Amino acid sequence: MKSSHLFRLSKEAWIFLALTILSALILFKYVNLVPHVDNNFFFSNSDPQFQDEILISHLFVRKDTLLIINATGPIESATYLQKVNDLGQVLVKLSGITGVKSIARGPENLQDALQSPLWQRLLITRDHKSTNIIVLLQDSFSYAVIPKMEQLVSRASSPDFRLIMSGPPYIVELISRHLLKDIRLFTLLALMIFGVVIFLIFRSQRILLGAIISCMSASMWTLMIVHILGIKIGLLTANLATIVFVLTLSHIVFLTYNWKYFCSETESSAYVEEAIHLTFPPSFWCMSTALLGFLSLLLVPAQPLKELGASGIAGSLVALSVAYGIYPAFLRSVDPLSSKNNGLDRYQKKMEHFLEKKKKLIILGILGVFFVALPGLWKANTDPSLLSYFAKNSEIEKGLASIDHNGGSSPLILVIKMASGEKLDTDEAYDRLWKLQKYLEQDPAIGTIISLPVLMTEAKRSPLTFFLSWEWLLDILKEPQFDKIATSFITADHKEGLFLLRMNESNRTIPRLEVINEIKKVVRAHGFTPELVGGIYNLQGHLSKLVASSVIFGLGQLIIIFSLIAWVVSRSLRIALAITLSICVIPIIVLGTIGWLYIPLDVVSAPACNIALGLGIDSMIHMVRFYRRQTSRNKDKDMLWQTARHRFWQPILTFTLVMVLGFGIFTLSDFPSTQRFGTAVVLGTLIAALTALFVMPSLSQIKFTTTKKN
Repeated sequence: MKSSHLFRLSKEAWIFLALTILSALILFKYVNLVPHVDNNFFFSNSDPQFQDEILISHLFVRKDTLLIINATGPIESATYLQKVNDLGQVLVKLSGITGVKSIARGPENLQDALQSPLWQRLLITRDHKSTNIIVLLQDSFSYAVIPKMEQLVSRASSPDFRLIMSGPPYIVELISRHLLKDIRLFTLLALMIFGVVIFLIFRSQRILLGAIISCMSASMWTLMIVHILGIKIGLLTANLATIVFVLTLSHIVFLTYNWKYFCSETESSAYVEEAIHLTFPPSFWCMSTALLGFLSLLLVPAQPLKELGASGIAGSLVALSVAYGIYPAFLRSVDPLSSKNNGLDRYQKKMEHFLEKKKKLIILGILGVFFVALPGLWKANTDPSLLSYFAKNSEIEKGLASIDHNGGSSPLILVIKMASGEKLDTDEAYDRLWKLQKYLEQDPAIGTIISLPVLMTEAKRSPLTFFLSWEWLLDILKEPQFDKIATSFITADHKEGLFLLRMNESNRTIPRLEVINEIKKVVRAHGFTPELVGGIYNLQGHLSKLVASSVIFGLGQLIIIFSLIAWVVSRSLRIALAITLSICVIPIIVLGTIGWLYIPLDVVSAPACNIALGLGIDSMIHMVRFYRRQTSRNKDKDMLWQTARHRFWQPILTFTLVMVLGFGIFTLSDFPSTQRFGTAVVLGTLIAALTALFVMPSLSQIKFTTTKKN
C-alpha cells in the first residue's frame, strides 16, 4: 500500500515524466551517441597549430593512413617468410586496403631488404627479431575493415609468429570502442549509485523519482543541444552526460535540504516555494562559477578542450533550469513528515560534532598540505608520453610500446629546403641530405627516418639508373608505375624535401618542442632551412604547451573572476578575500599533489582543476548567502559562522558525497587519463568541502589592525 503512494503525483509531475520518456526516444533515434575520434582529434583544422599540417598536405602526397603489424619470430626462416606472404595476400584483398608492404611484398627477399636503405628502415627492426607489415588504407576508408584485420591477425598469430597491430587508425578505433564502453558504464553506474544515495539520504521514493527524472532529462537535453551545435561525442565529451547528471544533482541536494529545514522549523505550508526562494540565488551564482570554469576551456586552441567547454556551458545552464523547473513538481507531492531525521542524519550529526572539535587541527592540516604541495607545481608533467594515455598491457599500449621500441611510435614531419634556395636534385644537395640523415639517426630521441635522401639512395641501387641525373630520376619516381613515391618526399619544383621521423616516446624526459628545436638546429647546421613541421609528435608538443598555459593562466583568470563573484555575493571585502584565498588552496593542493606523485597532466586530466574550482566554490557561496541573511539578527560573527556550519553541514557533506561518487565513477574507465581526471576532481571536491566549512570562515574573521603613533 505504501509503495502505491509513488504513483500519486501531480499532473505537472506526470507531464515531466512523459516528457523524459519522449526525450529518451528522440535521443536514441536522432542523436549519434557513438564516440567520434579521428586521427587529428587534438586540434581542429582551423587551429593555428594545424596550419603546417594543411600546408604539408598541399605540397606532398601524404600516405599517413597506414597500420603497422609487427611480426616477431625467426625472420630468416622460410616458414616465417611464407606466413608473412600469406597474411599479406589475405590483407590486400580486403575492401579499404590499397596496398601491403612487407619483406615478402616489396624487396626481392630478406637479404635484399637488409641491404636496402629504404626497406631496412621501413620493414626490419634494429634487433632483427621482427619485421613490420605496412598496411596502406584509403583516406576515407570504412573503419569496418579494422575488425576484419583483427580477426585475420588473431588467426595468423602463433607462438613463433607473434603479431601486434598498431598505427593511428587502429588506435583511433580502439579509443572509440573504449569511449563507448565508458559511456554505457558511467550512465548505468550513475543511475544505480545516485539512486541509492538519494534514497538513503532523503528516504522518499518521490524525491528519488524526481531527482532521477531531473538528472536524466538534463543529461539528455544537453546531449541534444550539443548535437544541434554540431559537437560530436569525443575524447572528453564522452563524460558529458555524467558531468551534467552530477551538476543537476548538486542543485537538487541544496534545494531538498532547505525544503527539509522549512518543513521542520517553520509554520508555513509553502515549503517548496520558500526553499526555492532561499536556494535559487546561491544556485544561480554556483551555476555561474561552473559555467565560467567551462568557459575558460574555450580559450584553449585544442579541439577536445573547446568541445568540453562548449558542452559544459550548455550543461550548466540546462542543469540549473531542470533542477528548478522540473524537480519542484515532484517535491511538492512529498509528505513533509517524511523529512524527519533518520539514522543517516544522526550519523552525519555525530561526524559534525567530531570534526567541529577538531576544527583547528583540520585547518592546520589543510594549510600544511598546501605548503607541502606548493613546490610540486614546478614538477607537474604537462608533456607526458603518448603511451601514458593508455592502460598498461592494454591492446593499445602493447601495440604502441612494440612499435615505439622497434623504430618509434609518434610521427614527426620536417619539410626542409637549401638555405641558399637551390634545388635538392643536385649531387651537392644529396651529399648534404645524406649527412643530415646520418646525423639525425644518431639522436636517441629519433627512431626510424624515411626521407628524400633514403629514397634517392634506394633509387640509385638499380644499375640502369647510374647514368641518370637526380632530376630525371626523381621525375621517373613520380610516375604511376612507381606509386608516385617521389611526390611524397619532394615538391614539384624540387626545392623542398620531406623527412618523416618516427619519434621515440618511451624514454623521453624533455618536452617535445625542445626536442624539435634541437632537431631544427641540426637542420640549420647542415645548410638547410626547416620550412614546416608537422605530425602527431609536433601537435602533441603544442598541445602540451597549451595545456600548461591553460592551467596557469586559465586558473588565474578564474580565481580573479570568482573573487569578484565572492564580493558581489558577500558584499564584504574581508569575506571576498577569505573566499579568494580559500579557493586558491584547491588547485594548488591538487596540482601540487599531481606534481609530487609524477602523475601525467595531459589534455584529458588538465580540465579537472577548472571544474573542481567551479564546483568547489558552490558550498562557500551557499554559506555566505546564509551568513548575510543572519547578520541582521546576530552580530556575533563567530557564532554566525558556527550556525552557518551547523545549518549547511549536511548539504555540504551530501554534495561532497555526490561529487566524490559522481566523478569517482571515472576511475573505472579503461583510460588512465580519464581515471586521473576523476581522481583530481574528487581530491579537489574533498579539499573544497573542508575549506568551505573551516578555512574560509576562519580567514574571514582575521582582523587587520594598525597601530597609531602618539
